[in-house]
Amino acid sequence: MNKILIVTLLLALTSGASAQQKPAAKKAQPAKKAAAAAVPAKTAPVTPAAKPQEDPSAAVLEKLKAWDESLQTLKASFTQEMNFKEAGLKQSIEGTLAYVKPNFLRIEHQKPARQVVVTDKNDIWIYKPEDKQVVRTTWDAWRRTQDQNFSGILDFGNYSSLTARNAAKVTGGGPNEPYVVVFTPRAGGNYALKLTLSATDYFPLAAELEVDSTVITTRLTSAEKNGEVDRALFKFTAPKGVETLEFKN
Repeated sequence: MNKILIVTLLLALTSGASAQQKPAAKKAQPAKKAAAAAVPAKTAPVTPAAKPQEDPSAAVLEKLKAWDESLQTLKASFTQEMNFKEAGLKQSIEGTLAYVKPNFLRIEHQKPARQVVVTDKNDIWIYKPEDKQVVRTTWDAWRRTQDQNFSGILDFGNYSSLTARNAAKVTGGGPNEPYVVVFTPRAGGNYALKLTLSATDYFPLAAELEVDSTVITTRLTSAEKNGEVDRALFKFTAPKGVETLEFKN
Protein backbone atom coordinates (compact mmCIF):
# COMPACT_ATOMS: atom_id res chain seq x y z
CA MET A 1 0.00 0.00 0.00
CA ASN A 2 1.35 3.37 -0.93
CA LYS A 3 1.99 5.51 2.07
CA ILE A 4 1.99 9.31 1.84
CA LEU A 5 3.63 11.14 4.70
CA ILE A 6 2.58 14.78 5.05
CA VAL A 7 4.57 16.86 7.52
CA THR A 8 3.31 20.32 8.51
CA LEU A 9 5.45 22.64 10.62
CA LEU A 10 3.95 25.74 12.21
CA LEU A 11 6.38 28.34 13.56
CA ALA A 12 5.75 31.99 14.34
CA LEU A 13 8.27 34.26 15.99
CA THR A 14 7.31 37.80 16.77
CA SER A 15 9.08 40.43 18.82
CA GLY A 16 8.72 44.13 19.35
CA ALA A 17 11.16 46.75 20.45
CA SER A 18 10.17 48.66 23.55
CA ALA A 19 9.82 52.41 23.35
CA GLN A 20 12.91 54.12 24.77
CA GLN A 21 12.93 57.49 26.55
CA LYS A 22 15.83 59.86 27.54
CA PRO A 23 16.10 61.01 31.21
CA ALA A 24 13.95 64.07 31.92
CA ALA A 25 15.73 67.52 31.89
CA LYS A 26 14.79 70.53 33.88
CA LYS A 27 12.31 71.38 31.26
CA ALA A 28 10.11 68.64 30.09
CA GLN A 29 11.27 67.29 26.77
CA PRO A 30 8.87 65.68 24.34
CA ALA A 31 9.20 61.94 24.47
CA LYS A 32 10.71 60.31 21.44
CA LYS A 33 8.42 58.18 19.45
CA ALA A 34 8.59 54.58 20.43
CA ALA A 35 10.67 52.56 18.05
CA ALA A 36 8.20 49.81 17.72
CA ALA A 37 9.64 48.16 14.71
CA ALA A 38 8.21 44.68 14.76
CA VAL A 39 10.48 41.88 13.62
CA PRO A 40 8.90 40.13 10.65
CA ALA A 41 7.67 36.65 11.46
CA LYS A 42 9.91 33.93 10.11
CA THR A 43 8.40 31.65 7.45
CA ALA A 44 8.17 28.05 8.60
CA PRO A 45 10.20 25.67 6.46
CA VAL A 46 7.96 23.47 4.31
CA THR A 47 8.84 19.82 4.13
CA PRO A 48 7.72 18.37 0.78
CA ALA A 49 5.35 15.43 0.91
CA ALA A 50 7.13 12.13 0.63
CA LYS A 51 6.84 10.54 -2.78
CA PRO A 52 4.55 7.50 -2.87
CA GLN A 53 6.61 4.34 -2.64
CA GLU A 54 6.17 1.80 -5.39
CA ASP A 55 4.47 -1.38 -4.32
CA PRO A 56 6.93 -4.20 -5.20
CA SER A 57 4.10 -6.72 -5.31
CA ALA A 58 2.24 -4.71 -7.94
CA ALA A 59 5.37 -4.42 -10.10
CA VAL A 60 6.05 -8.17 -9.99
CA LEU A 61 2.42 -9.02 -10.76
CA GLU A 62 2.48 -6.72 -13.77
CA LYS A 63 5.60 -8.52 -15.01
CA LEU A 64 3.86 -11.86 -14.51
CA LYS A 65 0.84 -10.72 -16.52
CA ALA A 66 3.09 -9.28 -19.24
CA TRP A 67 4.89 -12.63 -19.53
CA ASP A 68 1.54 -14.40 -19.75
CA GLU A 69 0.34 -12.10 -22.54
CA SER A 70 3.52 -12.62 -24.56
CA LEU A 71 3.41 -16.42 -24.30
CA GLN A 72 2.37 -18.08 -27.56
CA THR A 73 3.67 -21.65 -27.20
CA LEU A 74 5.26 -23.72 -24.46
CA LYS A 75 6.83 -27.15 -24.12
CA ALA A 76 8.09 -28.36 -20.75
CA SER A 77 8.61 -31.32 -18.45
CA PHE A 78 6.93 -31.34 -15.07
CA THR A 79 6.92 -33.17 -11.79
CA GLN A 80 4.08 -33.10 -9.30
CA GLU A 81 3.90 -34.25 -5.71
CA MET A 82 0.66 -34.56 -3.77
CA ASN A 83 1.09 -34.78 -0.02
CA PHE A 84 -2.00 -35.85 1.90
CA LYS A 85 -0.80 -34.99 5.39
CA GLU A 86 -3.68 -36.37 7.42
CA ALA A 87 -3.55 -39.71 5.64
CA GLY A 88 0.24 -39.80 5.60
CA LEU A 89 0.23 -40.49 1.84
CA LYS A 90 2.28 -39.04 -1.01
CA GLN A 91 1.87 -39.45 -4.74
CA SER A 92 4.36 -38.39 -7.39
CA ILE A 93 3.79 -37.83 -11.12
CA GLU A 94 6.25 -37.11 -13.93
CA GLY A 95 5.35 -35.99 -17.42
CA THR A 96 5.46 -33.42 -20.19
CA LEU A 97 3.14 -30.73 -21.48
CA ALA A 98 2.68 -28.79 -24.70
CA TYR A 99 0.63 -25.61 -25.06
CA VAL A 100 -0.38 -23.38 -27.98
CA LYS A 101 -2.24 -20.16 -27.26
CA PRO A 102 -5.06 -19.79 -26.62
CA ASN A 103 -6.66 -23.20 -26.09
CA PHE A 104 -4.54 -26.17 -27.17
CA LEU A 105 -3.04 -28.24 -24.38
CA ARG A 106 -1.53 -31.72 -24.19
CA ILE A 107 -0.40 -33.32 -20.92
CA GLU A 108 1.34 -36.71 -20.84
CA HIS A 109 1.98 -38.64 -17.64
CA GLN A 110 4.95 -40.96 -17.92
CA LYS A 111 5.15 -42.09 -14.27
CA PRO A 112 3.70 -43.84 -12.32
CA ALA A 113 1.39 -44.84 -15.21
CA ARG A 114 1.06 -43.53 -18.74
CA GLN A 115 -1.83 -41.17 -19.40
CA VAL A 116 -2.50 -38.72 -22.24
CA VAL A 117 -4.72 -35.65 -21.87
CA VAL A 118 -5.56 -33.63 -24.99
CA THR A 119 -7.89 -30.62 -25.12
CA ASP A 120 -8.93 -27.60 -27.16
CA LYS A 121 -10.57 -26.10 -24.04
CA ASN A 122 -13.96 -27.27 -25.32
CA ASP A 123 -13.70 -31.03 -25.17
CA ILE A 124 -11.03 -33.11 -23.51
CA TRP A 125 -9.80 -36.67 -24.11
CA ILE A 126 -8.14 -38.67 -21.33
CA TYR A 127 -6.46 -41.82 -22.57
CA LYS A 128 -5.13 -44.53 -20.24
CA PRO A 129 -3.38 -47.22 -22.30
CA GLU A 130 -3.18 -49.69 -19.43
CA ASP A 131 -6.95 -49.54 -18.97
CA LYS A 132 -7.61 -49.50 -22.74
CA GLN A 133 -10.08 -46.69 -22.17
CA VAL A 134 -10.59 -43.15 -23.39
CA VAL A 135 -12.75 -40.74 -21.41
CA ARG A 136 -14.21 -37.84 -23.35
CA THR A 137 -15.80 -34.97 -21.44
CA THR A 138 -15.97 -31.18 -21.46
CA TRP A 139 -13.01 -29.03 -20.45
CA ASP A 140 -15.05 -27.22 -17.80
CA ALA A 141 -16.13 -30.47 -16.15
CA TRP A 142 -12.57 -31.81 -16.07
CA ARG A 143 -11.11 -28.53 -14.86
CA ARG A 144 -13.47 -28.51 -11.90
CA THR A 145 -11.96 -31.77 -10.70
CA GLN A 146 -8.35 -30.97 -11.61
CA ASP A 147 -8.15 -27.25 -10.82
CA GLN A 148 -6.38 -27.78 -7.53
CA ASN A 149 -3.82 -30.15 -9.01
CA PHE A 150 -2.59 -27.73 -11.65
CA SER A 151 -3.57 -24.36 -10.19
CA GLY A 152 -0.94 -21.74 -10.95
CA ILE A 153 0.81 -23.80 -13.61
CA LEU A 154 -1.96 -24.31 -16.15
CA ASP A 155 -3.38 -20.80 -15.75
CA PHE A 156 -1.75 -19.80 -19.05
CA GLY A 157 -3.64 -16.83 -20.46
CA ASN A 158 -5.49 -16.39 -17.17
CA TYR A 159 -3.00 -14.78 -14.79
CA SER A 160 -4.84 -11.44 -14.85
CA SER A 161 -7.89 -13.18 -13.41
CA LEU A 162 -5.74 -14.99 -10.85
CA THR A 163 -4.27 -11.74 -9.55
CA ALA A 164 -7.67 -10.04 -9.51
CA ARG A 165 -9.26 -12.75 -7.34
CA ASN A 166 -6.48 -12.91 -4.77
CA ALA A 167 -4.39 -10.79 -2.46
CA ALA A 168 -0.67 -11.22 -3.16
CA LYS A 169 2.52 -10.94 -1.12
CA VAL A 170 5.90 -10.93 -2.89
CA THR A 171 9.28 -11.86 -1.42
CA GLY A 172 12.69 -12.69 -2.86
CA GLY A 173 13.97 -11.23 -6.09
CA GLY A 174 17.57 -10.65 -4.99
CA PRO A 175 20.57 -11.25 -7.27
CA ASN A 176 19.82 -14.52 -9.08
CA GLU A 177 17.09 -15.20 -6.54
CA PRO A 178 13.58 -16.08 -7.76
CA TYR A 179 10.51 -14.14 -6.73
CA VAL A 180 7.98 -15.91 -4.53
CA VAL A 181 4.36 -14.78 -4.78
CA VAL A 182 1.84 -16.06 -2.25
CA PHE A 183 -1.80 -15.71 -3.30
CA THR A 184 -4.60 -15.89 -0.75
CA PRO A 185 -8.31 -15.40 -1.55
CA ARG A 186 -9.78 -11.94 -1.08
CA ALA A 187 -13.12 -13.43 -0.09
CA GLY A 188 -14.13 -17.00 0.60
CA GLY A 189 -11.95 -20.02 0.07
CA ASN A 190 -9.32 -21.48 2.35
CA TYR A 191 -6.12 -21.96 0.41
CA ALA A 192 -2.69 -20.53 -0.25
CA LEU A 193 -1.03 -20.66 -3.67
CA LYS A 194 2.71 -20.02 -3.79
CA LEU A 195 4.28 -19.33 -7.19
CA THR A 196 8.05 -19.33 -7.67
CA LEU A 197 8.93 -16.99 -10.54
CA SER A 198 12.15 -16.75 -12.50
CA ALA A 199 14.19 -13.69 -11.52
CA THR A 200 14.95 -12.98 -15.18
CA ASP A 201 11.65 -13.33 -17.04
CA TYR A 202 9.06 -14.03 -14.29
CA PHE A 203 8.25 -17.46 -15.73
CA PRO A 204 6.44 -19.65 -13.14
CA LEU A 205 8.95 -22.36 -12.32
CA ALA A 206 6.88 -23.95 -9.57
CA ALA A 207 3.51 -23.77 -7.85
CA GLU A 208 2.65 -24.99 -4.37
CA LEU A 209 -1.02 -25.16 -3.45
CA GLU A 210 -2.05 -25.81 0.13
CA VAL A 211 -5.68 -26.62 0.86
CA ASP A 212 -6.52 -27.78 4.36
CA SER A 213 -4.08 -30.62 5.01
CA THR A 214 -3.17 -31.30 1.38
CA VAL A 215 -0.13 -29.79 -0.34
CA ILE A 216 0.29 -30.11 -4.11
CA THR A 217 3.63 -29.04 -5.57
CA THR A 218 4.18 -28.76 -9.34
CA ARG A 219 7.52 -27.89 -10.96
CA LEU A 220 8.32 -27.12 -14.59
CA THR A 221 11.72 -27.88 -16.12
CA SER A 222 13.32 -27.77 -19.58
CA ALA A 223 10.82 -25.13 -20.66
CA GLU A 224 10.85 -24.02 -24.32
CA LYS A 225 8.86 -20.80 -24.70
CA ASN A 226 7.48 -19.48 -28.01
CA GLY A 227 9.16 -22.17 -30.09
CA GLU A 228 7.73 -24.43 -32.76
CA VAL A 229 5.08 -26.88 -31.57
CA ASP A 230 3.62 -29.55 -33.84
CA ARG A 231 -0.16 -28.92 -34.03
CA ALA A 232 -0.70 -32.62 -34.64
CA LEU A 233 -0.09 -33.14 -30.91
CA PHE A 234 -3.53 -31.71 -30.23
CA LYS A 235 -5.47 -34.07 -32.48
CA PHE A 236 -6.60 -37.20 -30.74
CA THR A 237 -8.05 -40.35 -32.24
CA ALA A 238 -8.82 -43.31 -30.02
CA PRO A 239 -6.72 -46.36 -30.96
CA LYS A 240 -8.50 -49.42 -32.26
CA GLY A 241 -9.84 -51.71 -29.60
CA VAL A 242 -10.02 -48.93 -27.00
CA GLU A 243 -13.34 -48.24 -25.29
CA THR A 244 -14.55 -44.60 -25.37
CA LEU A 245 -16.61 -43.31 -22.44
CA GLU A 246 -18.38 -39.99 -22.91
CA PHE A 247 -19.45 -37.69 -20.08
CA LYS A 248 -20.93 -34.30 -20.95
CA ASN A 249 -21.37 -33.02 -17.39
